Amino acid sequence: MIATQHFSPSFLRRVAQLLSVEGKQHLRRMFVLSLICGVIRGLALVAFLPGAASLVSGDPVWGLRFSQWLLVLALVACISAVLEYFLAIANYSVAIDVVASIHLKIGQRVSRLPLGYFKPQSAGEFSRLVSRQMLILGESFAHMYSPMIMHACTMLVLLIGTWVWAPTMGLILSATVPVVVLAAYLANRCERRSSALTDPPNREVASRLVEFAQNQAILRACGKAQAFQPLEAAINTSERRSSKALWWGLLGQLINGTAAQNVAVLAMVLAVGVGTGLQDPVATIVFIGIMLRFTTILNEIGQLGMGVQASQPLLEQVFELLDEPIIEDPERTRRITEPGAIAMRNVSFSYTKDCPVLRDVSFAFPPHSFNAIVGPSGSGKTTIARLIARFYPVDHGEVLVGGVRVEEQALAQLMSQLAWVFQDVYLYDDTLRANILVGNPHASEEQLRHAARLAGVEEIIQRLPQGWDTPVGEGGRALSGGERQRVSIARAILKDAPIVLFDEATSALDPANEQRVVQALEYLRQRSTLVVIAHKLSTIESADNIVVLNDQGRISQQGTHEELLHQDGTYQQFWQRRHAAQGWSLT
Repeated sequence: MIATQHFSPSFLRRVAQLLSVEGKQHLRRMFVLSLICGVIRGLALVAFLPGAASLVSGDPVWGLRFSQWLLVLALVACISAVLEYFLAIANYSVAIDVVASIHLKIGQRVSRLPLGYFKPQSAGEFSRLVSRQMLILGESFAHMYSPMIMHACTMLVLLIGTWVWAPTMGLILSATVPVVVLAAYLANRCERRSSALTDPPNREVASRLVEFAQNQAILRACGKAQAFQPLEAAINTSERRSSKALWWGLLGQLINGTAAQNVAVLAMVLAVGVGTGLQDPVATIVFIGIMLRFTTILNEIGQLGMGVQASQPLLEQVFELLDEPIIEDPERTRRITEPGAIAMRNVSFSYTKDCPVLRDVSFAFPPHSFNAIVGPSGSGKTTIARLIARFYPVDHGEVLVGGVRVEEQALAQLMSQLAWVFQDVYLYDDTLRANILVGNPHASEEQLRHAARLAGVEEIIQRLPQGWDTPVGEGGRALSGGERQRVSIARAILKDAPIVLFDEATSALDPANEQRVVQALEYLRQRSTLVVIAHKLSTIESADNIVVLNDQGRISQQGTHEELLHQDGTYQQFWQRRHAAQGWSLT
């Protein structure tokens, strides 16, 4: 019953999906070797019965004398040792492959999930999923699945052998199976209950820990670094749930352990009382030993089942992630007809139902044009850039990049046309050189230095102790915000994509860094279509087309800076406010 629960065909098919081609071969090898080793172990235990009978009687049993049975047992032991050596290799090969494959599949899946899937707690959940829990999963493949199969085969062979040798003995052994399996089932339910109690609060603790670590600057500024209430609450909840779960786990262990021992004692009493086909005390002791071994096997199956159960929530979490709908590539992709062109036609979009962000937005940006999107906060400026990159599917209308609808392009094809400079730049915990090469890993040294010079990164390199090979730290913490922005611009220059999206890239920069960005814009507009989302209107005065959004997510105006400046409307009000603010000073 336990084996059926954990090794059903559907379960094995799902597990096989997690493996590489080579891993599937290792899994098949593990399964076959587990069956063979289990059968051999069972035959070795059965061989003790005629061997003991031959020892007692001095006569051959089943055509073999006692000394010959010893040779049979020695041969079986040697064969079993060799096969179990290769089985151990197969087990570890499967464990290593499944961990590596799951990491790869999760990475591939995450890269194609819509951005709406990700929530504030996602970082903690993913961190826990691919670290500690992944080790638990690897351990279950290395040490639990194969022994369960092997013990089940050993038990079956031993049952058949005892029925053939002495039906009374076979009946006694068979009668113990339902009781021990029932106990294992109840213990398994206890373990499930224990996991259900601990898993949600543990995920919450992991998420809060990541949140606590990432927001140290804000917490310290507010004097909350020593006592982060959400983290403390999550830990307290986890401790309370863990205490309850401990009792459930203890109950499961108690049921599983005591049931096997009590059944073994009862079976041995019955064996001695009713006879087992062995008319000698020595032979009866052999049966008692087999009985103990049989119940031990049943108990181990239950224990392994509980261990495997501990990995089930992780597998379910992995399967749930891998079953999430992703951004699919079309069966047939269309070739780009207008490299660098961008258009939206009657696009409406909302992050949540009945709360639209964009309403009936339409515009067309020709290749090699400089375009800007302005509007109040929350008007949908960044959302337009996200829809151009197909981070989300639109609710209505269509988005075209390169003259082709984004849904008719492979994701890799679409991404190859775009370079993005974010407001909040994230740098990998690697060298400065490696972070710029993200834009084009195959760039030459000359191209790399050209991009760095245009983006103003050369100034940074000259003052860093290790130059190009200086580690920038996690998130680029070794650099200032403006310096990270320059690295991001260097990436975009190095990629040399037909379209470059600037998402409020100058909103928090000092004048020197802002001037660098403006110079980079002038360079890029000669080679690419620029879409700049800007709060500082001074950076977009030379734009060929400015799209103005109102607070309802609709386009209220379009035109050049001069055209919009002479029209009554949102843009003119923005400009007048910005111009008036330039004269402000603190006294």
